[in-house]
Amino acid sequence: MIFCIFGAIASFLQKEVTIGIEALILGFLVSPYGIPMVGATVIAFLQGINEAIKSI
Repeated sequence: MIFCIFGAIASFLQKEVTIGIEALILGFLVSPYGIPMVGATVIAFLQGINEAIKSI
């Protein structure tokens, strides 16, 4: 993740904004808060829908 942040900073300094944004997104997805947190959010959303359907 650190390398992605350094790469993003270097890209921003060289006026390569799209590459910098891609590096930040890649660093977020690789970090422990990226894909696992997206999965946890989706599961929580589905459980909420399940409980709403059960209460009907």
